[in-house]
Amino acid sequence: MGEFSGRVAVVTGGSGGIGAAVAHDLAHSGAHVVILGRNDDAGRQVVDAINDSGGSSEFVSADVSESASVDDAVNAVVTRLGRCDIAVNSAGIFDRMHSFGSYADAQWDEIINVNLSGVFRCLRAELRVMTGTGGAIVNIGSTVAHRGSERASPGYVAAKHAVLGLTRQAALETPWSGVRVNSVSPGPTDTAMAAPLIAEGPEAVQAAITPLNPMGDFIDPARVAAAVHFLCSDAAADITGHDLILDGGQLARL
Repeated sequence: MGEFSGRVAVVTGGSGGIGAAVAHDLAHSGAHVVILGRNDDAGRQVVDAINDSGGSSEFVSADVSESASVDDAVNAVVTRLGRCDIAVNSAGIFDRMHSFGSYADAQWDEIINVNLSGVFRCLRAELRVMTGTGGAIVNIGSTVAHRGSERASPGYVAAKHAVLGLTRQAALETPWSGVRVNSVSPGPTDTAMAAPLIAEGPEAVQAAITPLNPMGDFIDPARVAAAVHFLCSDAAADITGHDLILDGGQLARL
């Protein structure tokens, strides 16, 4: 019997990267994990890997950029499974640095719609079904929620700052309902986006990452998943409205 045995967890963006690591962690701790995403093939591959290793998981197609899609998916989970105890909002997209002068409306709108409004849509749907029964929600933020960035775009940085605001606002509204809302903010993480640099070797990684992360390496997605695990666990029963930063000391040097 795992720590989360009998609980139902919804993970958006669980088709890859941090979301997939979170889905594996929660499933291997006993939760039945429902991955919500718009990449059906990738999502089902993660589900198959979890189930083949003894976990319990399924995939539900959903697009966080559309309110009806999010509402329908979350409602379907609760209607069929009877509950939602854990929700992790990991779905997001990234775009690299653009000057304000060259940053087009379409780029801004896409990033804000997915990375900020998408989190809002998920929080709204999750809180509707979790209020009164309790549970834990974790939003995936970023270290750029606490500073500017020479790598990320104005839209990405603004969205991640705002995710912290949503987290704190939701936490203020939910203590009476038994729902805790927190966030995790990782620094540069070893996901598919980092693969080209990693392929260049350890020296290239250290040269590129050390100015950002004094420990000189990418954050392991499994360690991000461990932080999410803690915030969803009973050990974090007194923690809400908090942002847990995993950055190898990055923000300490600013």
